[in-house]
Amino acid sequence: MTHWLRWSIVLVAAACGRSARPSRPPPINIDTERYREPVEVQVQPMLDAELVAGLVVGLYDAGRTEVYGFGKGPGKGPPDAATLFEIGPVTTVYTALLFADAVQRREVDLDTPLAELLPPGVTVPIRDKVAITLKHLALHSSGLPRQPPSVAARGVAPDPYAGYGENALYADLIHTELDAAPGTQISYSPFGAGLLGYVLGSKLGGGYPKVLAERVLRPLGLKDTFVGMPAALAARRATGTTEDLVTAPPWTYDALAAAGGLVSTAHDQLLLIDAELAAAAGDAAVLRHAMKLTQEPALDRAGPNEGLGWLIDGAGHYWHNGGTGGFHAYVGFDPRSRRGVVLLASTASALVDRLAEAMYKVLEGTSSPPTRLAAAAELAAFAGSYDLGGTTLQVIAEGKRLYLAGPGEPRHRLSPVSDHEFWLEALQSLAVFESDGDKVARVVFGVGDRRIVAPRVAPK
Repeated sequence: MTHWLRWSIVLVAAACGRSARPSRPPPINIDTERYREPVEVQVQPMLDAELVAGLVVGLYDAGRTEVYGFGKGPGKGPPDAATLFEIGPVTTVYTALLFADAVQRREVDLDTPLAELLPPGVTVPIRDKVAITLKHLALHSSGLPRQPPSVAARGVAPDPYAGYGENALYADLIHTELDAAPGTQISYSPFGAGLLGYVLGSKLGGGYPKVLAERVLRPLGLKDTFVGMPAALAARRATGTTEDLVTAPPWTYDALAAAGGLVSTAHDQLLLIDAELAAAAGDAAVLRHAMKLTQEPALDRAGPNEGLGWLIDGAGHYWHNGGTGGFHAYVGFDPRSRRGVVLLASTASALVDRLAEAMYKVLEGTSSPPTRLAAAAELAAFAGSYDLGGTTLQVIAEGKRLYLAGPGEPRHRLSPVSDHEFWLEALQSLAVFESDGDKVARVVFGVGDRRIVAPRVAPK
């Protein structure tokens, strides 16, 4: 983490293309023209602002599916329903489904202690005399940190999990201290999710990639979903990019593949949504009972909730999202309306998630014009120097892009979300430029409801 970003976090704590028809038919029925215009209206501003390199939108509407591709695909045209993307943390939906299936086969229980599935000599951290269970891992309530210690020690890396094998996983587990007692806090942990899949793969025989393919992928007919990228299909793979649209290397999760190692297509994610909606409606086909188990709200509270694999928002949408170094994915569905949305982007930007609500409104026929983003000609007004508690930050406008840089540190893209608000992916923070009269006077960095104010420095 850069110096000024670290310092900003301290302050926060103190403040407390065009579309294309798919190359293969998606499931059930297909009508690629019905929502073409409203989908393009929502996506085009992101393309114009150079926020995504390539994007596929998949829509599911009571058995009818549509797929639209925008931007740059693996060939000369845009990506389509058969283009392969890293789906990152959406992988955990599949890991949870494998877990639920094993529970229903009585091979493990929700409350099986993690320690029971580990080799002799590999100890599991305990806090407040509470042992980690498989359910804790699935719900991200194990207390394990976000990353294993040896991965965290690598810092920012192009492929942070490269070469992370079984020995490293077990060694990290032995030396890890829990952030909280198991079952008391929910905090997203690739360490925990990857560990869940790894021990299931060992318990069920053959390893995570093998058992996932045999028990989940093949039974659901997902022929284009893989742990890692098959060399024979490399021509169909989208090229991942950073938020600044610089080519990013693939991520190789190795022992933590269950946390984010899947590669898939919009076609297969629509198949998943079709099966999940059938399960929610009481269908008894293959894996539907396990799917129903993953959909059950697991937290004793009203409002937003979560299941073993899915997050559940206040509107009742089931969803999961996340990214790797070069990709971002969102998959969601609504059992009541029997609608679903798939967003697969070849750019590592959380801004892709903002399209999800817009796509549901497209399906409902209630979509509004997209938020206006700052145009290239308007970016110069934000350029200049800003004082962050004695550290001078530079805001730089170049073409259609805006950047933020600290002294002696690499600059970071400021991606527009409105005409004066910008997303800082590196800090997962919103930067809001505020004006006094007709001149920009300050930039305010927001993390949740906290504000860090950096006044503009008048030129000398």
